[in-house]
Amino acid sequence: MKKMKKTAGMVSIAFLLVGCQSSEDEQETMNANQAEESPEDERASDENEEVEPEDHDDENELNEDNDDEPSDENEEEEDNPDTYGGTQETPDYFIDTHMVSYENAFYTAFYIKRDAEQDLQPEDRLERSLIDSDPSEQDILSSFTEMSVEWPTLYVNFNVDDNQLSATTAQSSLFYDSLIGISALYGIEEIIFLNPDGEEDIYVAERGVQEPIIIEDEYERGLTRGYYTVYDEELEQTLFLTGGALEEQVEGENGEPLSFSETVEEMKTVDHEEAFYTSAIVDGIEIVHATNENGVATVQYTMDDENVTEADQTVFENAIQLAALDFHVSELRLINDTKQEIITYPLVGQ
Repeated sequence: MKKMKKTAGMVSIAFLLVGCQSSEDEQETMNANQAEESPEDERASDENEEVEPEDHDDENELNEDNDDEPSDENEEEEDNPDTYGGTQETPDYFIDTHMVSYENAFYTAFYIKRDAEQDLQPEDRLERSLIDSDPSEQDILSSFTEMSVEWPTLYVNFNVDDNQLSATTAQSSLFYDSLIGISALYGIEEIIFLNPDGEEDIYVAERGVQEPIIIEDEYERGLTRGYYTVYDEELEQTLFLTGGALEEQVEGENGEPLSFSETVEEMKTVDHEEAFYTSAIVDGIEIVHATNENGVATVQYTMDDENVTEADQTVFENAIQLAALDFHVSELRLINDTKQEIITYPLVGQ
């Protein structure tokens, strides 16, 4: 019995020793494994520290921003009028007038054209425009006068002073509307009538004239702003009526005449319903801005090529020229953002 207990005790001690040895071996193995894995983990850790996805994202965003910058510059360049192509029209413009009747009322309509082949001085173009547009039956200006200009004054020297200068009431109104309207569009500020003796005392077309005719005081030219269109089937032409004659808005809320930019804005619409005339700015033409600075008028606009015809564009350009001439500017610049082109029109004094 004692032998059995002794044997059992020895076996227990043997198992204990084996267990301790196994634990030590396992610990040594784990330590060895850790020792072997540490260099790799350190390398992996180092690699992770060297490669950071966030930094790449920042670089990509920066690169994207850099890629966008030239695009923005290109867009700005495309919208910059300084990069547009440009042409300059001939300075030789001529103004014609025609009588338009509507419901027993008579209106003087205007038309502007340019002719590079003429190559005339402004005073010669003014005289031709006045003579060609004279509505009197006896052609008063071509038959009985000699005209000269000392800017900004027009002198009309009559060689007769009798009934040959008479006219009906209707003819008288049209005669002075044409004379004063055309003169104003050439930059004339006053007109002096002289009788055969060289004196300022003469009776012409039912009106006695003893002093200079001041343009701004006549025919409400000082309050005339904007031009509107009417089509003449006989002439097959679009003619232009003044805003003042049509009683369209020519003054601001403060009672002052509209500025050039305000005039262009007002020309976009017609105030009177069922009017016999229309706006010269058709749907599809959008005004970006209009200015008048240092004698140069500028109108920047866009247009819908699908809806705006070449004829629409020509009417628009002519109307803006006439509107600019009322402000006695020396030059008009029309900037077409859609076509990226600029057309320069020499005006008064050119």
